[in-house]
Amino acid sequence: RDLFMFARPSDSSSIFSEANLKLDQLSNEEIDLLNSFSSIAHKKNESAREIEEALLYLGRLAGTAFRHGIPVDLPLPLGMVWKRLTEESIDTKETLREMDILASRRLQDGNNNHDAALVTDELLATQRRLLNSFAEGISSVLPVELLSAFTGEQLRDIMCGNPDIDVEMLRRVTEYEGYNNDDNVISHFWEVLREMTTSERKLFLQFVWARNRLPLKESDFDAPFKIQKDTKSIQEDGDYPLPSASTCFFSLTLPDYPDRETLKRKLLFAIENVTTMESDYVTNDVEVGEGWRGL
Repeated sequence: RDLFMFARPSDSSSIFSEANLKLDQLSNEEIDLLNSFSSIAHKKNESAREIEEALLYLGRLAGTAFRHGIPVDLPLPLGMVWKRLTEESIDTKETLREMDILASRRLQDGNNNHDAALVTDELLATQRRLLNSFAEGISSVLPVELLSAFTGEQLRDIMCGNPDIDVEMLRRVTEYEGYNNDDNVISHFWEVLREMTTSERKLFLQFVWARNRLPLKESDFDAPFKIQKDTKSIQEDGDYPLPSASTCFFSLTLPDYPDRETLKRKLLFAIENVTTMESDYVTNDVEVGEGWRGL
């Protein structure tokens, strides 16, 4: 989930490092060839092969999710990945800044500019080569020839969805069972959800839908979000049960909490701690009564 740019093997090396001392001896034509084919001018090693295979698999997963309309949380650089996939021209300096701020600053400082340019070329060449594996994985599921019909921003948004959880859009696609839109507990629920941070909203979405991003627009939802009334009675100690969810049906079972603070406390506890509070799994009353002692 924390993937930002394609990993680079620690012992990776390329033709740039070998030609470092000889670059001034190359003709302009040879330098053009070197730059054009830099993405394959790398030594092969086991670490690099493992990374390429992982990216190939990641591409297949991303392509499969795209075909099924499931947004994936892939915070990859816009210039190096998404614009490359759509065959857009990119700004090298801006692309470098997205991936490596320190390398970008060294290049801008102008100190030992020749060496900084070599390091930059090697970094970008490595990323292009690894991007080939990611694109190959996508091509096994999607016709990558059609990706150029989009801009880099459009492709990123279509595949990754909206990084911000739009509470108002979610409310517009919500249906209620056992509750009405103007019930106090429903009003309290939406107030609590609006007050949540982005990370807490992602946890909530993961809890009720097993995803952490919403589609870009309402028409992209394959099913409405459902809030169902929990018919369980109050516990013997007077406490209320936790909310539960069914990710397959994108639904939340919500007890009729008496006040906003109780709802907030129970909901936050559920999304932050109770990762198995999933009503798709069958748990009998005996197991619930024993709790952790029955493990």
